[in-house]
Amino acid sequence: LSDIKYYPDYDTDYEDATCLLGTMDGRPSFSSMAACCIGSYPDQTSGACFAGMANAPSAAPSALSDIKWYPDYDTPYDEATCLSGGNPNGRPTYATQGECCIKAYPDQTTGACFAGMATAPSAAPSSVDDIKYYPDYDTDYEDATCLPGTMDGRPSFSSMA
Repeated sequence: LSDIKYYPDYDTDYEDATCLLGTMDGRPSFSSMAACCIGSYPDQTSGACFAGMANAPSAAPSALSDIKWYPDYDTPYDEATCLSGGNPNGRPTYATQGECCIKAYPDQTTGACFAGMATAPSAAPSSVDDIKYYPDYDTDYEDATCLPGTMDGRPSFSSMA
């Protein structure tokens, strides 16, 4: 999953454009569709890029830090994940998908919430403090990010910042 990249669709009119799965020479690539939308279409008033996401937010965020996650209480507990975007029915919101999974589904034995992450950790952490990130040395420096989990021989960090 760490190889998943998105690139902007410059062949479509700006107001209708979205981000596409994959990479294309001469275009920036991003580790998530949200990062691609924010980085490539910051002034898009139609919201088309975010509307194209699987779990589209109710309003286009202006920064990744604006994206909030909430538990999907409409799905059975053992199958549930966390969703991004608006906050239906006053559900709790979290800054990251990992934090949402830990706090909303602490006893989920199936791991469905973490498995639903774009870059799922190798094992479900038991607290937010347990979430570690390691540098993605397998991706070009300009496009690299940190990935959740740990990997032998690589440093680990408590946040992506």
